[in-house]
Amino acid sequence: MHHNPIGRSLNRIGSERSIIALLARQDSAPVQSIWQNDRICEYLLASDSRRHTWHAWLAMRGTAISDVAETSRLLTFAKSRQILANAFGSCPAGMISALGKLGPYARPKDVYVALHQALATAGPLANHLYQKPEFRDDDIVSLASASTMPVSKRVFRALLKCKMPASALVELLWVIAQLARMHDDQHLVRAIAQGRQPPAILANLFSLMPFPHPPFEQVGALVPITAAEQLRKAGNEFDNCLRGGEELAYALASVQSGQRYFYRWNGDRPTLLAFCRCGSTGWILAERSGPANADISEATVDEIGATLAGVPSVLVGRRGAGMLEWICAR
Repeated sequence: MHHNPIGRSLNRIGSERSIIALLARQDSAPVQSIWQNDRICEYLLASDSRRHTWHAWLAMRGTAISDVAETSRLLTFAKSRQILANAFGSCPAGMISALGKLGPYARPKDVYVALHQALATAGPLANHLYQKPEFRDDDIVSLASASTMPVSKRVFRALLKCKMPASALVELLWVIAQLARMHDDQHLVRAIAQGRQPPAILANLFSLMPFPHPPFEQVGALVPITAAEQLRKAGNEFDNCLRGGEELAYALASVQSGQRYFYRWNGDRPTLLAFCRCGSTGWILAERSGPANADISEATVDEIGATLAGVPSVLVGRRGAGMLEWICAR
């Protein structure tokens, strides 16, 4: 049987090019120009860390290659640390080993830039990256965005002890960075340690902030809840979702942003009430529930409405506020 050597050669070349396209992705063209012909085996057989070192260099310098031969010598004979320093201006501790955790495929430029930025800061964030067995691109970029946030190492370490997705970690760091100007590390660390899970930590952090003044003061048996701990205590007393976690965090954020305010009705049938801001016109009664989220009788709603009759900036609908509730309270 006759075999065509030219055909076998073309098949081999096509196979190599498809593998290069798979591994090198956006860097396929420069890779094939730097590692030409049989030298492509050097690229294909390199370790993940070495190959990502080359891709990191190409991400930063690849668009300005004027001398392919000189570039080939640099990437072939220089140490990985030297190549990275040539690309970024420095090679932070742990970057070579971190590159080895990126897997076999080339990453976009922003991932290499973000990894260098995160490791260059050293401290808890860099240690966190050292210890991770693998990385997702989005996680690296998210964590790098946190590298410049003004959060103390003590607080950073406390948060890193709570296992959570990188996106949640960065969001909490942003909240903490805003609060750090008003609260010392002890209060922030306590809020983190007592929460453990992201929603609970967020609720604890929001609890450090004061409530705005209520839209109206106490009227008869209707008493405003003017502090975060009062709201948490009411959640426990009424056995509802305001005891902690995500719903408490949402409630606290809505109060502190001026969108909602909670009151308790201390009449014959205790009731927890939430009033929502209705633009610049006033407030509407949007939520009302008894213990364990029990329904409130029409008689109780009427009694609350009669109590608020002298407060024109508040609307209490018999069955809710209808259209206004749907628009303002959703």
